[in-house]
Amino acid sequence: MATQVADSDESTWTTASTHRTSGIEIKQLLQRDGEARSFEFNLVRFGGEDFWSPRHRHNFDQIRIGLEGETNYGPHRKLPARTIGYYPEGTHYGPLSVSGEPSVQAILQFDGASRGGYVTYEHLDTATAELRELGEFRKGFWHPNEGGKAVDGYQASWERATGRTMVYPEPRFDEAVYMHVDAFAWTQTEGSAVQRKHLGSFGERGLRIEMALVPAGESMAVGEPGRSGIAFVLSGRVASGGSEVSRYSAMLAEEDGSVEVTGVAELTELVLITLPKFD
Repeated sequence: MATQVADSDESTWTTASTHRTSGIEIKQLLQRDGEARSFEFNLVRFGGEDFWSPRHRHNFDQIRIGLEGETNYGPHRKLPARTIGYYPEGTHYGPLSVSGEPSVQAILQFDGASRGGYVTYEHLDTATAELRELGEFRKGFWHPNEGGKAVDGYQASWERATGRTMVYPEPRFDEAVYMHVDAFAWTQTEGSAVQRKHLGSFGERGLRIEMALVPAGESMAVGEPGRSGIAFVLSGRVASGGSEVSRYSAMLAEEDGSVEVTGVAELTELVLITLPKFD
């Protein structure tokens, strides 16, 4: 499939991440399940009195886009609305908590620099259900019935799903990278009314995070040959593939295709993510 378009208005919130803590709901936007090329892009809502997640790390990369409310990611580490966080593989973050009202983020999880692969929720949830027969998930860790050392909840489910031992890559960054999007300046695109912001590029596999400002009636293509690209509607509304796409929706251009988007609202902000090279 060359493209995917996911309108957030057409999906509902469902419970997720039972390996970690209660109080997490998701709306699935985009997913690709295929060994090292797997990724998942969801709207995620954190909240509820029981929500809490311990300080931990992963063997994959994450990009988290703050949309509503504010999530605490540890002492002096917060992700409010209109901030984008890059959480590299091997780098610890947390503990996670929410103060006050639930917070909403768009979260992209995908294969990192070490090529450890990414396991989608579908496989992870199956493994988690199996582990519940053999132990208990509590406060972000799995405790086996026969005793012994508790294991990070995600790690336990990942190892069950893959049949492999988790190897955490050496961290390239001491902390997650937080990008405050309104502090970046727009730059004009030559020959177009569309403006761009370059927020960051990471690693030798070419991960790139940008933004585009699309006026009503103006069009732009998302994607480039040989790379997978995602466009997320941060504000406004666009048309793509003959239908309108609302705020908090996403479009995927696979390596062999592109997505044409046209501004519908007076101004539409897109977050553009070029995924790592999957060769």
